[in-house]
Amino acid sequence: MRIISGRLKGLRLALHAKAKIRPTAERVREALFSALGSAVCGVDALDLFAGTGALGLEALSRGAGSVTMVEKDLRLARDLARFCAGLTMVDNIKVLNMDAGKSLDYLSSRQIKFGLIFLDPPYDSDWISRLLPNASFRGLLSPGGLVVVERTGLSKDIQDFECHGLETTFSRKYGATMLEIFKSVNSD
Repeated sequence: MRIISGRLKGLRLALHAKAKIRPTAERVREALFSALGSAVCGVDALDLFAGTGALGLEALSRGAGSVTMVEKDLRLARDLARFCAGLTMVDNIKVLNMDAGKSLDYLSSRQIKFGLIFLDPPYDSDWISRLLPNASFRGLLSPGGLVVVERTGLSKDIQDFECHGLETTFSRKYGATMLEIFKSVNSD
């Protein structure tokens, strides 16, 4: 697994053989970042279920101003932090070892806003339906900011999140993976 484009193009990401993670496939990442285009440039990004850091590091490589990666698994978070420490952009990277829910409180208390949030939780979890309607989660999103959701395309439980101040701007299925991009339509 490698970074596809940008300043870190070709960088091989550390993979963890024993970790229970499902990194976003290169083909899906390429499609995602093609859809995002220049919306990545200069924004602060949040990768809530970082794993290998593929989404956050790809965003940074393609021009994001900074990336905060949240990973609950201590071993993965430590390895990700060590990996990022060797990068020239280390000052633009923060790795937090905590649960996604707790990270909302932590980041909210610091009044941090993000122009781009990646939400790629384990496919068998209920994190998407818990986070998207959550006011604290949406409070982390800058006005006009984007939320990228990666989930199983096999899910029958598709919810409409537009009633929560999010507008669907992109939705496409790639094999068993569904990518959706939502834009904040609230001005606060």
